[in-house]
Amino acid sequence: MTKNSLLAVVCCLPLGLMAQKGFTIRGKVGTLDAPAMAFLSYKEAGKEVRDSVTLKKGNFVFNGKLNNPTQASLRINHDTITRPKFAPQDDLYFYIENSVITITAKDSVTHAVVKGSVTNEEDAMLTRLRRPYKKTADSLMAAYQAKTPQERNDSTFKKVAGAIMKETQSGYDSVSAKFIKDHPGSYIALQTFFYQEVGYNFNPDTAAVRFARLSPEMRATALGKRIEGMIDTGRKTSSGAMAMDFSQPDSTGKLVKLSDYRGKYVLVDFWASWCKPCRAENPNVLAAYNKFKEKNFTVLGVSLDEGKRAWLHAVAQDKMPWTQVSDLKGFESPSAVLYGVKAIPTNFLIDPSGKIVAKNLRGEDLEKELATIIK
Repeated sequence: MTKNSLLAVVCCLPLGLMAQKGFTIRGKVGTLDAPAMAFLSYKEAGKEVRDSVTLKKGNFVFNGKLNNPTQASLRINHDTITRPKFAPQDDLYFYIENSVITITAKDSVTHAVVKGSVTNEEDAMLTRLRRPYKKTADSLMAAYQAKTPQERNDSTFKKVAGAIMKETQSGYDSVSAKFIKDHPGSYIALQTFFYQEVGYNFNPDTAAVRFARLSPEMRATALGKRIEGMIDTGRKTSSGAMAMDFSQPDSTGKLVKLSDYRGKYVLVDFWASWCKPCRAENPNVLAAYNKFKEKNFTVLGVSLDEGKRAWLHAVAQDKMPWTQVSDLKGFESPSAVLYGVKAIPTNFLIDPSGKIVAKNLRGEDLEKELATIIK
C-alpha cells in the first residue's frame, strides 16, 4: 500500500484478525489531574459510543473493540484553575483502529502527537499530497473575500479565478485518485472513494470497476457495504433503467403513484422549500412545463420538506401547477431512499414506457432534451 513494505503488510492484515485484539488508547496531556477529564466518542456498527475517564498526572487510558477503523473525537476538560473557562474547547479528531495508540501533548490535546495508528498515518499522507492544491484554493478564496461585490463580478477576475479553480480541483482529484489506486487496503482510501467516486450524479459502472480494485477487507466494511448499495442504486436509476414505482400523498392526503403517469413523459423532481438551488431551478422547470405540457409532458414534484406549511408556501410562491407529493420525512422519505437521493435538486426524466431517459437536467438542458425526444 505504501513504499514502506512493512507498513503495507500491517495495513493489509485481515480485519477479522484485527478485531480480535481490540484497541487501547494511552494518552498523556501534561500533568493534568482531577477534576480534568478525557471524553472519547466514536461510532461502531452505526451506534454512537461514548466513554470518559479522569486524568491522573496527565495520563488516561481507553479500551474497546472495533469491527473496522473509524473516526473519533477526544475532548479534554481542563480544571478551571489551570485553564480559564472562556478558553476554546480542547479537542482532537483522529482515527482509531484495533491497535495500541498513543496520544501525547504538552498542554493541549489539540496539538497532540498520535502514534500507533496506520489509519492516521495514511490520513496524514493524503493530507500532505493534497496540501499544495488546498493552499491554492485557500489563497484564491482569500482574494475573493478581499474584493468588493463589484470586483467579484468582474468578468476578467471570474474567468481567471475559474481557470485556477478548475486546475486546482483537477490536481486535488488526481492525487486523491492515485492514493486510492496505490492503497487498496486502506480505510482512508475507502473513505476517499466514498467522497470522491459515489457523489452527486456519479457513473455507477465506472464506480463499480474502481470499487472492485479495493481490497476484499475494505469492501466488506460497513462503509464498503454502503458504497456497494449506492452503486447498485445508481445502476437502477441510470438512463435506460426502468423507473421504480413509488407512492406518496399529495397535499390533501391522496396517494399518488409514479406508475399513474405511464403513457406520458414525466419529470420526477426532488426538491425542498429550503433548498436555494432548487428554488433557483424552479423557473426553468416551469418554463419547460409550459412549453411542453400540451405535448404529453408533465412534472411530478417530490418535496423533501419536513414542514407542510413551508412546502405549500413555496409551491404557491414559485407558481408550480403540477402535482406535488411529500410524506414530510426529508431525506428519509422512502422515495428518496429508493432513488438514492443524497442532494437536491435531483430529477429523473421518464418516458411513456416507464424508462429513465435522462437525469439531473438543469437550466436549458431540460428543454433541449424534451425538444429532442418529443416529436
